[in-house]
Amino acid sequence: MGRRDRFPVDALVGLHVLVVDDDSEARDLIRTVLEYAGAFVTVVAAARDAFRHLQRVTPDVVVSDIAMPLENGYWLIREVRALGAIKGQRVPAIAITAHGEAHGPERTLAAGFDAHLQKPIDPWELCRVIAALAPKP
Repeated sequence: MGRRDRFPVDALVGLHVLVVDDDSEARDLIRTVLEYAGAFVTVVAAARDAFRHLQRVTPDVVVSDIAMPLENGYWLIREVRALGAIKGQRVPAIAITAHGEAHGPERTLAAGFDAHLQKPIDPWELCRVIAALAPKP
């Protein structure tokens, strides 16, 4: 039995995940995967909308695309980390990108993300990384 046969159904029960991606198909796919794994998911199409949401609600994990128009994922992670310093909390954040070397793991991790995933997203890997980063009860 391979790892794909053991998809983590209910692995994310009780977690709130904020997903930020300007691509509606990517947002919908990620939402479907995470909801299937039991997460409560909020999706937004822009970094500024994500920041507004974060000012009101603190999710367990943020999953953000890097290359977005206007404010990008790097802008968002700077704002997330600054807001966390003010609130006294650090929200784990995962960078996702389809742009390979231009936005590689070294750059995204140095910017403040906790993990880096390449598009197309492997659903099993996304759930595994979220579960590993999420605060434990």
